[in-house]
Amino acid sequence: MGKVFQRSLVVAFAVLLMFTAAPQANAAHFSDVTSFKEEIEFLSGLKIINGYPDGTYRPTSPILRVQAVMMIMRDLGLAEGDFPNPGFTDIRPGDMGYEDVAAAHYYGLISGKSATVFDPKGHLTREEMAKILSNAYELGGLYPPGFSDVSNQSWSTPYVYALAANGITNGYPDGTFRPKVTIDRGQFAAFMARILNPDFIPFSPALADTYLEQAFEYQIIDVVKEPGQPVLHLIDGLTNSLVSINYETYETKTAKLPYDAEKLAYANGKVYVTQHKQGHIYYSGDAIQSGAYAIFDAETLDMIKLWNIALDPYDIEADDLGRVYISGGSNQWTSVISYDSNTGAIVSEQGIYMSTLIKLTPDQQRLMAITTTSSPRNVYYYSISEGKLQPGTKWGYHGDYSMTTDIFLTPDGKYMVNGTGNVFSQRALSHVGTLDRQFTSVAVDTVYGELYTANGTNLITAYGYPDLGAMYQMVSYGDIQHMFYDEQSDQLIALTKVKFGKSTYNYMGIEKVIFYVE
Repeated sequence: MGKVFQRSLVVAFAVLLMFTAAPQANAAHFSDVTSFKEEIEFLSGLKIINGYPDGTYRPTSPILRVQAVMMIMRDLGLAEGDFPNPGFTDIRPGDMGYEDVAAAHYYGLISGKSATVFDPKGHLTREEMAKILSNAYELGGLYPPGFSDVSNQSWSTPYVYALAANGITNGYPDGTFRPKVTIDRGQFAAFMARILNPDFIPFSPALADTYLEQAFEYQIIDVVKEPGQPVLHLIDGLTNSLVSINYETYETKTAKLPYDAEKLAYANGKVYVTQHKQGHIYYSGDAIQSGAYAIFDAETLDMIKLWNIALDPYDIEADDLGRVYISGGSNQWTSVISYDSNTGAIVSEQGIYMSTLIKLTPDQQRLMAITTTSSPRNVYYYSISEGKLQPGTKWGYHGDYSMTTDIFLTPDGKYMVNGTGNVFSQRALSHVGTLDRQFTSVAVDTVYGELYTANGTNLITAYGYPDLGAMYQMVSYGDIQHMFYDEQSDQLIALTKVKFGKSTYNYMGIEKVIFYVE
């Protein structure tokens, strides 16, 4: 058993349809069909299209608006029943396709050209086709390459880009979509077949392997994923705010931060954020350092408490019992301190080099640390007993392996992975292997055994886990900044810097790769 990724979200819906559709009957062979022959015969086998009594399909004839609705409703099987009259004066009970139009209108899949006009025999344009198919099959998504003749102000833009995002259309070689052009029966059949069977989707270098659902005007300073939930908590550098995003519903919450923020942590329904009152400096003399950390309710983003501390905070971690661990950002040799966030009391204090990154192990029994301002990197761990940090223990590889300024701990707690590609046993701190390239972001699926890395570009490399052998690559629309694996939904979530069309402005995109178990 393994897993495969699909190029687009439409596949999830298409696969469902294929499983629920009636078995395919013998397809008709139309005498006048050469282009899109396989797609047309596929739809014929599903009894979605019938052709004409003379054995032709007439693929180059414009498709009528009512014919398009009839094809979709045959597939969805939603036209059975007694539906309210949609109120169109140009299509009445007894007319061809009336029942399909009434059902489609009832389910909100179509609208008329006005409240009383549907124009059933009107020719369907490419942008009208995009709206009908996107609504009927619940397609969404953004398409950063865009089309030169599809304006952001057009009513049809979301529908056109939804088709493109799902690989249903590539547009024309000159970069246009030609939204006002009439679509013919063969082209409509091809688009519909691509929705129902992804094998018909043509290859396009402009189509990424990821699915870009949303883009925001955020500048990520730090970000964490809430365990077991489709929620990301991040610090937005543009507004100095804490932001929570549900990447299934795209509901967002925002809380303004009292002071400048740098790092955050999540634990047991709370978000903890460092708060700065001074800049990081190498030597502060006898001056007393000052800073703070804020605690927020993760669901509401209401601030629970702001604790002032005599430390310039750099990094922060928190455990399920409300103990907070903060490393100092100033004064060369400084402290890593554990606090009781319920009372503000200091629980323990140990020495640490300034601006050291810290990571709490999944079992919350160790605090791993790596220096960011010294070379070669120093790696430590601090054992934890009832919230008290024990003296730090250095690992035995000082200078033996090149190290970047990051630590990633695998969700199963077994390994520590560094951006150089070096992988170490988290418990023994022994070297166990090396990936074939460096990276700046990483995510792991421990269930099916895959590890994903990216190095600030639009390329994702997949490895076996824990054997570390390269397996395949995927391409995103934007340059990848952070990745998370959602084992509840078998999705790889990537936060990217993405541009639209010819713009040079970077948005924060949320791109997804959806996997299916074979």
